[in-house]
Amino acid sequence: MSSQKSPNRTSRVLRLSPTGVVSRVNSTISRLFSKIKKKQTDGRGSILHDNGTGEDHECVVINSLPDEVLLEIFNHHRLSTFPNGPTDDMWEWHKLTHVCRRWRYLIFASPHRLDLRLLCTNGTPVRRTLDCWPAFPISIQYGGVVGRPPPALKDEDNIIAALEHPARTYKIQLALTKSLFDKLVALKQQPFPALEYFLLMSLDGGELSTLPSTILCESAPRLRNLFFDGIPFPMLPKFLLLTKDLVFLRLKNIPSAGYFSPESLVTSLSAMTQLKMLDIEFASPSSRPNRRSLPPLRRAVLSTLTQFTFRGISEYLEDLVAGIDAPALSHFDVKLFNQLIFDVPQLHQFISRVEKLRGFGRVRLDSFEKGISIILSQPAGKDTPGRLLLGIACKPLDWQVSSIAEICNQSSTLFSRVEELRLYRHFLLPARQEEIGVPEWLEFLRPFTTVSSLHVSRSLEPLVAHALEDAADAPDVGVLPALRLLYFEGSRKSAPVEKFVTARQLPISLP
Repeated sequence: MSSQKSPNRTSRVLRLSPTGVVSRVNSTISRLFSKIKKKQTDGRGSILHDNGTGEDHECVVINSLPDEVLLEIFNHHRLSTFPNGPTDDMWEWHKLTHVCRRWRYLIFASPHRLDLRLLCTNGTPVRRTLDCWPAFPISIQYGGVVGRPPPALKDEDNIIAALEHPARTYKIQLALTKSLFDKLVALKQQPFPALEYFLLMSLDGGELSTLPSTILCESAPRLRNLFFDGIPFPMLPKFLLLTKDLVFLRLKNIPSAGYFSPESLVTSLSAMTQLKMLDIEFASPSSRPNRRSLPPLRRAVLSTLTQFTFRGISEYLEDLVAGIDAPALSHFDVKLFNQLIFDVPQLHQFISRVEKLRGFGRVRLDSFEKGISIILSQPAGKDTPGRLLLGIACKPLDWQVSSIAEICNQSSTLFSRVEELRLYRHFLLPARQEEIGVPEWLEFLRPFTTVSSLHVSRSLEPLVAHALEDAADAPDVGVLPALRLLYFEGSRKSAPVEKFVTARQLPISLP
């Protein structure tokens, strides 16, 4: 690297600890990446100017550093670039190998410390790439996430070529067409001893055939992250029994052909001692248990689970949560398909067994064109240990409110400390629906006996106002008995609630 001598200093190599070297040389290494085309260093020191102090500082001569310190610098750059570990665009260590022969030998000799992997993605000439580099772990990424395009037809042979090295495959992330899926199924199955991340996403809208149980030869002992989207895999519970160290299990848009029973899923989950995230989402309500099961005598304890998402019918959810405990759970999202009757006692018992899902102070209702949800959390400024979402997929607003009210009224203890209630609608209603829904709203408001503050968005003011006026005519209904503040985003004209306000002697708050 080029150097300029300071008039008050002589050129010398500073004797620093590895930490001190990393601190001084990190900015130089960052510049090196942008000027990597030089491919060599000239062995001289350089001067850095500190804009904060106005002082000049001598940099060490990089190639005079011991191997251990140089490796520390490389690793520091990797970690500062990807503090949460390697991402889809992994750090470009291969550029460093072109700087000089010493760097190349040093990097090649430290593949584990520097987390070296070969990325096979769209347009990669896989066979030539694997031949010209050492036998580092392989990351196969073609689609499956935002920013990564799906494989073209010409990429399929390259994907198969990469999968012919199962002992080196660290990551598989594929968006599947039927053509590519058929090629995968036809592959000779072998163990994947190094595989830690496995993601398959269907691009064919549920037209894929069933994934065979031998897809990984039932041997992936290091697998930590399993994510299937639209993939039919009914033998999943059997497969999970052989992948006990999973940390993230995400199954989205499970097609009917991929159905597995809640009992078999609980059995496979019970052996997982490191699972942190569980995501079970069916594509349609057709996936349902043949019969309702009795609660098991002994529940599986998922002691490390912190996030749980479910989308499906209430019968399946009931059988699933009846068989598990998750004492560390902090985020629980439930999204149910529409049904005539919601009977969810096991759901509420499951929630009551989770410490971080108790004592919420705020509830927010959001009505969308295709569904409704309530989110239970803590008000801003307070400790927020957990969050609970309960949602239902249905369209007419009166159905939405009636359905969510049915679930809420089955467990009044969920709302025993709620002080703040917010109501929002995010779509336009047909004119015929603007005057309906008073009984539904009264039923929804009934369990909120401790709410002192009600916030109503402009789009819901007429409907909620009619309900409150009816409540004023029937004080024995017991709607919002603790209410002290009523806030409308619009005006008093759009929300005529004088009778309710007068009956309760409330201050009404307007913008």
